[in-house]
Amino acid sequence: MNWFLSEFNIRAWRLINNYELAKAADVTLIYGQKGLGKTAMLRYLYQQRGQHEGGILADGMAFARQYAYAAQGNKLKPFRQRYRTTRLLLIDDLQFLEGKVKTIEELHYTYEYVIGNGGKMVITLEADSPQLEFLGERLASRFLSGVVIPIERPLVNEIGQFIGEYIHHKHLIMDTEVQGIIAKRTENLADAIRIIEQFVKFAEFQQAKLSMQYFYLYWEDIDRKRNIATEPINIIRIAAQTMEIPVEELVGPSRKPRVNEARELAIYTIRTLCQISYPAIACYFNRKYSTMIISYKKMQEKLTKNKELEDKYRKILKVFQG
Repeated sequence: MNWFLSEFNIRAWRLINNYELAKAADVTLIYGQKGLGKTAMLRYLYQQRGQHEGGILADGMAFARQYAYAAQGNKLKPFRQRYRTTRLLLIDDLQFLEGKVKTIEELHYTYEYVIGNGGKMVITLEADSPQLEFLGERLASRFLSGVVIPIERPLVNEIGQFIGEYIHHKHLIMDTEVQGIIAKRTENLADAIRIIEQFVKFAEFQQAKLSMQYFYLYWEDIDRKRNIATEPINIIRIAAQTMEIPVEELVGPSRKPRVNEARELAIYTIRTLCQISYPAIACYFNRKYSTMIISYKKMQEKLTKNKELEDKYRKILKVFQG
């Protein structure tokens, strides 16, 4: 499919399409929300320019992983030789480096060598604003000293136009009403593609047309699956229903015995099914993580002694494991 150009991404696309190594800024930063084409831009730039210049295309996670393997296997020399001597270094999803202190330090040295040897860097960041504090002041300032270009969130009519072009490219016959609804229910191009592909599979399974009637059936199916997905917010909702406590009370400040017990059950179930950290669970209840640990242990003990409570716990599990 040809590039989809509109007001929200035109500046970034023009820069990528007309990129010349000799004239480009030392660093180009493109940032924006997920699903707006940043990765596609870097791939295009690599195909059009990077391959001819001996460039490297990697994402933040891959760079971190390769660096870690090289450090552990005493292979830092070839790793550094490869990255530090490239003429064009393209790094996607820079946000994946947050918290990786050693990798960020390595990237800083990589930057110094690449730019010092006359090379260039193009990086992308999934964020609403170019906040690079996680890289440290020195590297952040260097990355922000070049060209910084945002990709805005597309308007509904822009997503609608993209959907029309995508459907035409895929030779699909879909009601225009359906296209309009998809445009209103998505915030980016990647989500629009995902919904179209899912709807097509759903309709093919039903041996049906891509009509409004079947789109509503598809959306009901999606809602049903979304509501029973094993996620903390769904577990809280089902636990509240099972314990006959309003969700607002369960996540609120109330310390009534019934509410406390329902909250403990929700915390225990989240920890069991989602296996996320206690600090992460605490965010859903606006409490300290130590409270989550205490609540988990209390419920763990109660379930061994209270048959009625255990039955309710099994009932909640059945919703998500059925």
